[in-house]
Amino acid sequence: MLRRGQLEIPVTPLGEPNPLPPLGGLLDAPYDMGFPYGQVRTMMPYLMQDGYGRDAELTTVDTVALENSRLRATFLPGWGGRLWSLVDKQDGRELVHVPDVLQLANLALRNAWFAGGVEWNIGTRGHGPTTCSPLFAARVGEDRLRMWEWERLRGVVFSVDAWLPPDSSALYIGVRVHNPSTEDTPMYWWSNAAVRETPDLRVVAPAKTALRTSYEGALSEVDVDDAVEHPARSRDAADYFYLVEEPWIAAVDASGRGLKQVSTPELKGRKQFCWGTSTGGKRWQDWLGGGPYCEIQAGLAHTQYEHVPLAGEIRWVEAYGPSDMEPELDVAAFDAALDLEPGEFFSLGSGWGLLEDPRTRGVSFPESALGAEQAPWLELLRSGTFPDAEPNSYVIGAEWEQRLADAPQNWATHYHRAVIAHADGRTEQARHHYERSLELRRSAWALRGLGLLAEALAEAPHIWQLAVEAVNAREGADALALLDSLRPEVAARGRLRLARVRAALEAGRRAEAAELLRAGIEVPDLREGEVSLDRLWALACPGEPLPARYDFRMHDG
Repeated sequence: MLRRGQLEIPVTPLGEPNPLPPLGGLLDAPYDMGFPYGQVRTMMPYLMQDGYGRDAELTTVDTVALENSRLRATFLPGWGGRLWSLVDKQDGRELVHVPDVLQLANLALRNAWFAGGVEWNIGTRGHGPTTCSPLFAARVGEDRLRMWEWERLRGVVFSVDAWLPPDSSALYIGVRVHNPSTEDTPMYWWSNAAVRETPDLRVVAPAKTALRTSYEGALSEVDVDDAVEHPARSRDAADYFYLVEEPWIAAVDASGRGLKQVSTPELKGRKQFCWGTSTGGKRWQDWLGGGPYCEIQAGLAHTQYEHVPLAGEIRWVEAYGPSDMEPELDVAAFDAALDLEPGEFFSLGSGWGLLEDPRTRGVSFPESALGAEQAPWLELLRSGTFPDAEPNSYVIGAEWEQRLADAPQNWATHYHRAVIAHADGRTEQARHHYERSLELRRSAWALRGLGLLAEALAEAPHIWQLAVEAVNAREGADALALLDSLRPEVAARGRLRLARVRAALEAGRRAEAAELLRAGIEVPDLREGEVSLDRLWALACPGEPLPARYDFRMHDG
């Protein structure tokens, strides 16, 4: 049985996306752990999702549920298609971790992320760009849920089918990733299942060794022993990439009951993630809401530092259920079902797939999904002109760059041509178009692209993210002077209050920095692995123990 529904739960409002293109400064490539293929310079053309705070509001969230005599699976199509709950009706046991609150935090590629359920990650290393965005969702056939979207970073269509045969103890997930280009694209996929962590929880997989990393910048091979298998015994946060002999993993209690994930061989990797028992690990779990949990994961590559080349498309089937399930992974049946066209729609994703026209079966991108972000680019496609308007979205790629070049030129066409070149690492070409854009109209956007951050902020003093960039580009007294000039509602942002502590220390005003920290600073978008709070505390309050509320360290020391 497939039905739509609603769930009432406290949710952190996502807020408006960051209007600044995520280009950074020198576009340095991230540390590649020895696997450089597929890494990206920037999250362009996506905008960052960092407009949230820490106050959750009771919210009605749309759901789609699959249910049979054995299982009840609840999906959140408006939140990345997350499998939010999987209940074994035989004993009422919840098989996945379901937090009390959908609390956003900075753990994803676009910043915003939340814990719980089973998440679908595509694109490149990290929680995927669609994890906090609506997916298209529709009924196909009588009782199959299909969710899909155009993934803009890699230029592919991905779809996730879910079905639950009568009396089955396995929920089946079929994934298809279609690359419409004639060229290969680097592909990354990991399905991440969160499970409640208890003292006796054991992660089991058909592996004798694993590759371990604990946020210290290296992988090391370790034996899969009793300590590895029990997440609650790990002091530090850690990833364990199991060198599995068969494609499955499970998290079970002392009686052997729990969640099992099985797949066809296309998903080669299996991983355990745990937060650890340190003060920092516990703080992170409190920060995310819902108590202790860990994750069991499955991916296309052996580790999350690798990508695989994708030509055409790839398909696989996964199964989730109680640890005693014996799923039949029928790939042929999944292939046949891909020809089913969407029927009743449950939710709409973005309009970008319609503009890109990916031409693929089993999914559609209706015009009703088009919105304000697509409007200027739709005008460029239809009329060959680009509006003289403030930017609200971005594109990448040679085809869009050529369309902009062929359009009548204004400050906006030059600005977007600069952004495309900037994202591609063509800095001199980007500089030319930023400067040409400024000749036609002075704007915060082009000034920021050239790195003239203080001047850009003067043109757009309401953009707090721009204020963060401008302040962080200064030191000591200069940074404090700029902070003093900000609008009160901008200066009150957690990132800027933290910047004031740093600047006060640089200016030799340690007492002021200590007073700010002791009063309490909350940074909603504190990054996973970020150590700014504890380092600033050590400088401002030497000899004083780090308060637990500031301890987000992923490992001791």
